Amino acid sequence: MRKAHLFVLPLLLLFVSCAIPVRSQDQRRPQPKISATSVVNSFLEALKERNFESAYDKVHIFSSDREGYVSRFELLYERYDIRIVDYRVLATQLFKDTAIVVAEVEVDYREPDGDKRQRARYTNRYDLSIPEKEWKIIKDECIENCSYGPEGESGDGGV
Repeated sequence: MRKAHLFVLPLLLLFVSCAIPVRSQDQRRPQPKISATSVVNSFLEALKERNFESAYDKVHIFSSDREGYVSRFELLYERYDIRIVDYRVLATQLFKDTAIVVAEVEVDYREPDGDKRQRARYTNRYDLSIPEKEWKIIKDECIENCSYGPEGESGDGGV
C-alpha cells in the first residue's frame, strides 16, 4: 500500500502542475488605448498652452491635489514668465506595465528681476505607469542640460 502512495504522489503533482495556467507573453495585461508617447505629448502641449488642469490629468501623484498642482504651476510660470517654445519626443521604451519616454523641451523664460529673456533646451525623462487603465506620468527627471534657468531648477517640474 505504501508503494502505491509513492507512485501516486508524483502523478498527482504532475497533474496539478499541468492544470495551472501559465501566462504567455501574448496574455499580458492589455495596453491602454492612448499610448505613453501620446500622454507625454499631451502633457507637454498642456504646459505649453498653460492649461495646468489638463496637465494634471496626465499625472499620477500623491503629493498634491488638482488645486495645489495648478496653483504651483501658475505661480512658477508667472514668476519666471515661462513659455515652452517647442518639444519633441526622442524615444519611448515599453515594459510590462511601465514606460519611459524621453523628450527634448525648449523653454523661454525671464529671471524675476531681469529684463532679458533667456532660452534653454533640455532633455527630460518621463516615467509612466498604468494605475487606472491608462498611462499616467509618475515621475519626471531632467537628464541632459539640466543646469539652466530659474534658480538652477532642472526639468519642467511636471511631477
